[in-house]
Amino acid sequence: MTLDISTLFTLLVVVAAMAAMFVWFLSIGHHSIPGIRSFAFSNTFLFIGLTLIALRAVLPPILSFVVANIIVCIGYTLILHGVGKFFRRRVSNTVLCIAIICYSFEFTYYFMVNNQYNIRLFFYLIYYAAVMAFALFIILQEYRKVRLVSHLAAALFIGLLSLTFTLIAAAALSQTNAAQIFSPSAINAAVVLGQLIFVIGWTFSFTLLVSERLNDERVRAETSSREKSEALANMSHELRTPLNAIIGFADVIDQEALGPDNPRYKDYVKDILASGRHLLLLIEDILDISKIEAGKLELAEQEVDIAALVEAVRHMVMLKATAKSIALMTKIDGAFLRMRGDDLRLRQILLNIVSNAVKFTPDGGRVLVSTHLASDGTGRFIVADTGIGMDKAGMERALSKYCQVENSQSRLQEGIGLGLPLAVALTEAHGGRLAIDSTKDKGTTITVEFPAQRCVF
Repeated sequence: MTLDISTLFTLLVVVAAMAAMFVWFLSIGHHSIPGIRSFAFSNTFLFIGLTLIALRAVLPPILSFVVANIIVCIGYTLILHGVGKFFRRRVSNTVLCIAIICYSFEFTYYFMVNNQYNIRLFFYLIYYAAVMAFALFIILQEYRKVRLVSHLAAALFIGLLSLTFTLIAAAALSQTNAAQIFSPSAINAAVVLGQLIFVIGWTFSFTLLVSERLNDERVRAETSSREKSEALANMSHELRTPLNAIIGFADVIDQEALGPDNPRYKDYVKDILASGRHLLLLIEDILDISKIEAGKLELAEQEVDIAALVEAVRHMVMLKATAKSIALMTKIDGAFLRMRGDDLRLRQILLNIVSNAVKFTPDGGRVLVSTHLASDGTGRFIVADTGIGMDKAGMERALSKYCQVENSQSRLQEGIGLGLPLAVALTEAHGGRLAIDSTKDKGTTITVEFPAQRCVF
């Protein structure tokens, strides 16, 4: 039976055109999705390249084979570029360009100089198998983190396709009776059919990825909206309490309700001052978070004395720790005494973490604030307490803006739940990261790690 490769190839061109139009239509409504334009251009390049090959009868060979195959190569490579952007994984554009150039030289040589179709087909398939393998690697890395069904489906499809292309490539080396892709042979039919399956399957897989991404963003937006609504109710209480104290005490003094020159007025003035400072701290936290979300936070870089910073934070929190009979200890690494950063923001990071540690540690507990310079040059602030601790859900909630961990102890504490998220944001602004290790009812250890370039002089 004669295999009609031309008909199969024409079907491939039509499907590629439909896939390109579909992804471009999808990108119009969801242009904010990372990588979606790379996928749209990928399908477009595939369609243009395949169309040039299909028009071989009316076009010169240099255009319908060499240029066309290079365009198809760019189309496949853009898939890897899009996968990297979609999953926020860095894929070097330089490496991708070098790969395209190498493939182009190889194809041109085996077409113009040493015309060997089976060698051209082998490299053609191996190149695409390699592209699919790298894309598979990126998707599997992301799947390990999020465990979404769409990621698994895309990984399985791309993995099978990469394996199929590799097997066909091995078989192509033994093919001697074919001079071009349209020569009737089982291997050529398998190549065209494989590309047809790829265009359909990858478009479907990508649609699943986008759909799940949009659904995840919708859920996050709803969660964020709910948290902000809860925060407004909580915030109104937290802001109203010190305001009521200020107004109440000021009213007593103004009306001389306890008689003229009563010595208790001095205590009331102190209470007004304390309430005003507490209110200012709450407002500053809210403003800082707003500034970070708007991307307008600027760091005042300088050389920071780590020992002085830790001692200043210890001094600010000591009164609260003493009131609860908490042992507040510090341990400074002699190898990590200076770093570059914003002194005020670094102090804010450590103060928020230590304040939380004291707040959520029962009477008679311990809080240890230490610093450490790791062997790789990274500097660390470590705050360990013997407090109420958190489970996994609690840690996720603690890192959410405006939220507090839900338990009997936390409900007794004041605050609008910005301390830890603010510490995370300020740490990331310094190029660092914040990690939590906690066990419920046993304690929490928070590690703030800064990059080596900030810590080693």
